[in-house]
Amino acid sequence: MLRFAIRQDRSRERVRRFAAGPMPRVVQAGRQERKETLNGTTPELTLNDLPRPPFYRLVDEGRRDVYVETEVGGEPAQKVATLFASREPAEEFSARAIEFGMDALAGTIVRELKDWGEVEAYAGGGQDYVVFVSEEGSALFHAGDVARHAAGRAAEVPLPLYLISDEKGESPLISVETDEGGEVLVAALFSTPEKARAFKEKAAHLNLPDGLGKIDDEDGLRRHALVARRAGADYAVVDPESGVTEAIPIEEWTQ
Repeated sequence: MLRFAIRQDRSRERVRRFAAGPMPRVVQAGRQERKETLNGTTPELTLNDLPRPPFYRLVDEGRRDVYVETEVGGEPAQKVATLFASREPAEEFSARAIEFGMDALAGTIVRELKDWGEVEAYAGGGQDYVVFVSEEGSALFHAGDVARHAAGRAAEVPLPLYLISDEKGESPLISVETDEGGEVLVAALFSTPEKARAFKEKAAHLNLPDGLGKIDDEDGLRRHALVARRAGADYAVVDPESGVTEAIPIEEWTQ
């Protein structure tokens, strides 16, 4: 039985931007209007420049997150964590951590953060700063701002999306049970074709059609949501799974 938790609205406070230098290392930074800067910022990255997860973090053999304590902006013994846009630079950073002045990270293990929810939990884990490392450059952010930014972006829709449809391009709605014990109609969408096919196989009793449609952009998503709402859908869900899956009010996608 599929069950869905109804998402509550989240406050979206404005995310302050912080910039840092392109080198994967932490150096003493000047402080002005809560903006951290490192010498040689080329290019300058901001929180809004962060791509979508997956990201990667460094852990020890016990799978515990590993941090470095260093001075930042004149503040002594600040706890600094690392966050990588891809696995390869994370592995290289672990191998060369001593060269970057981060001995505590030497020989660490790379682990994936698959979505914004995991990034939020990681950034809110007690560190003071997070160094983000990517091919485009590196940046030093206040950990709390990374956590708030991740919380805001967790509501984003991961386009493109895929949907199970028939030969006419029509996608069936699914009746599911909510946490409160009621039933609602939902529009099921999927982040990859493979996940759509896997769901169809697991839900063979629903006799879903064999076709697969694709939503490429926000306009297409809005049109699909309007059609689903007219057909009686109350909610949409991305990548439904057994257990509890978060459901999104269909109205959010029609605006």
